[in-house]
Amino acid sequence: MKKKSVVLLLIVTLMFMITNILNIKADSGWDSSYDSGGWSSSDWSSSSDWSSSSSHDYSSSGYTSSGEADGLTGVVIFIIFMIIMLVCIRDSVKKGSSSTCDYSSKLSDVSDEILEKYGINKEEFKQMMYDNYVKVQEGWMNFDYDKLKELLTDELYNTYTSQLDALEIKEEQNIMSDFKLIDSKILSVQEVNKTLSVETYLRIEMYDYVVDKDKKVLRGDKNHKIDIEYHITYTRPFNKEEITKCPNCGATLKKTTKGKCEYCRTLIVKPSNDFVMSKKTCINQRRK
Repeated sequence: MKKKSVVLLLIVTLMFMITNILNIKADSGWDSSYDSGGWSSSDWSSSSDWSSSSSHDYSSSGYTSSGEADGLTGVVIFIIFMIIMLVCIRDSVKKGSSSTCDYSSKLSDVSDEILEKYGINKEEFKQMMYDNYVKVQEGWMNFDYDKLKELLTDELYNTYTSQLDALEIKEEQNIMSDFKLIDSKILSVQEVNKTLSVETYLRIEMYDYVVDKDKKVLRGDKNHKIDIEYHITYTRPFNKEEITKCPNCGATLKKTTKGKCEYCRTLIVKPSNDFVMSKKTCINQRRK
């Protein structure tokens, strides 16, 4: 029984580590990870101490079959090896995340000529990038589906809402605050299927953690900020659309009409001509 208990304990430990090494996502859309760059809810270094537990005297157990004992010893050695490998991978991830500051130095803004070609003002667009990002984070944090609908493409909105629904069922909330813009760049601009697509880089500092209904922190750290980098894509129709006639009765719409046709009272849904977020990917993250 002693050997079985030790093996079971090692297996449970291994499964716990595997589960925690897989990223526990944070941030709107769960794009950032609480487990990279020093985010950890437990003392991972203690995992390596399991190697010392293998010094138990297995010969004193009640097993009389040498074949069974050899098999158990092999299982124990394999599990210990896997634990050591996982710890090494964990340490490698942490070490790699510390180089996040070097990444932005390798990036540069697209030329002014290209931006002018598409009627984009660099400084105004960068301000829009940051404002949009903060509003999306706040919409996610506050379960504000209407705000997210205005700021995201339909595809991204549907993804976010399904994740928020699951979060709400668990009565949890992703808290984000004290945003600070560190760097931003416009990497490329192109027309794709009558849509203007702008690839960007954004680096932000903020507090980011998850709480339960009693405001108890479940993941993350409310006392330490994270430094996080993204690739974000913004899109809008290449040619701005204007609705001049009612889609129901065909009446000419006046500029003074507020959302409804003045003849048949049909609700007029105007297409968005503003840039909206279509993709957001975390590329680096570390704890401050």
